[in-house]
Amino acid sequence: MLKRFYPKRTAESTYVIDYKKLYQEGYRGIIFDIDNTLVRHDEDATDRAIELFKHIKEIGFKSCLISNNDEERVKRFNKDIKTNYIFDAHKPSRKNYIKATKIMGTTIDTTIFIGDQLFTDIYGANRTGMMSYLVKPISPKEEIQIVFKRRLEKIVLYFYHRDMNKRRSNIVLIGFMGCGKSSVGKALAKQLGYNFIDTDMMIEKKVGSSISQIFETKGEEYFRDMESRILKGILSTINGAVISTGGGLPMRSKNREALKRIGKVVYLKGSKELLVQRLSKDTTRPLLKGEDISKRVDVLLKERSHIYEELAHRIINIDGKSISEIVDEITKR
Repeated sequence: MLKRFYPKRTAESTYVIDYKKLYQEGYRGIIFDIDNTLVRHDEDATDRAIELFKHIKEIGFKSCLISNNDEERVKRFNKDIKTNYIFDAHKPSRKNYIKATKIMGTTIDTTIFIGDQLFTDIYGANRTGMMSYLVKPISPKEEIQIVFKRRLEKIVLYFYHRDMNKRRSNIVLIGFMGCGKSSVGKALAKQLGYNFIDTDMMIEKKVGSSISQIFETKGEEYFRDMESRILKGILSTINGAVISTGGGLPMRSKNREALKRIGKVVYLKGSKELLVQRLSKDTTRPLLKGEDISKRVDVLLKERSHIYEELAHRIINIDGKSISEIVDEITKR
C-alpha cells in the first residue's frame, strides 16, 4: 500500500538535478510544484528559480507549473518565470497532470514531475504513470495541515529507504527483435515501481530520427556506436530501472560487459516460428527490409542466440505466454 507513494527518484534539491542527463534519457517535459519545491512558501520567484527555467528551456525542455494554490499566488510566482501553469490543481487528482502534458505537447512517458510532498505531488504523478522526482522541502516553515502530513511522510520515507536499499539493481531485458522486450518491460516496471527505459527510444530521441531512418542515412555502425554511448550513460546514472535493449546491442563485447554491470540480465527467448509470425507484420525493422523474413531471422538467430544465452542471468521462454505471465515468471524469484 505504501509503495503508491514512493518516488521514482529523489534529490536534495530541485537545483541540483542534472537536467541535461534527463534530456538525454528522453524526457521532454517537466512539471514543477511551486512552494517549497522552487521557493519558500508564498515567496515570489527568486533569481535562482528564474535562471533554472532559462536553463531547462535552453536544454530543450517544455515546462509547466501545477499548484493547489489559487491563481493569484501562481500568477505572482510566474510573473518573471513566464511558463505554463495550472492553479487550483487538486493534486493528487490525475486530471491536471494529464492536462499539463497536453499543454506542453509531451506524453506521460516523456514527462517528469518534481515536487516536495509525497501525498500530493508524488502520489499524483505515480497515479498518472509519469516519472516522479521527490526533492527535500526548501524551508521548514509550512502551513499547519502540511506539518501534520510531514509526520506521516517520515513513516513512508522510512519504508521507502529500507526497500530501496534492498532492491535498487536494474533489470535488463535482452532478446531477438519481436520478443516483446518493450511490452514486457513496461508491465514489469509498473509492477515493481521501477522506471522504464528503452535504449532504442533513447537513441531516436537523441538523434531526432527513427531507427529505420538512422540506418538509412547514417548506417548501422553509427547506430551501434550510439547504443554503446547510451549504455555508458545508463551505467553511470540509472538505478531501479527496467531496461529494454535493442536486439543487436549485446553483439559487441564491451556492451555485454556493460550490461552485466548495469543489472540482472533476462533473456526473453522466443521460437523462430513465433518471432517470424510477429515480425511478418512489422515493416519498420531495418535489418529485415528487402529480405525473406524467415531466412533472415534464421541467420540472425544463429548469430545471436548463443550470445543471449551466455550473457543472461535468467532465460524466460515466451512462447504461449501472456505479458502478465512473463512478468510473473521474472518476478517470482
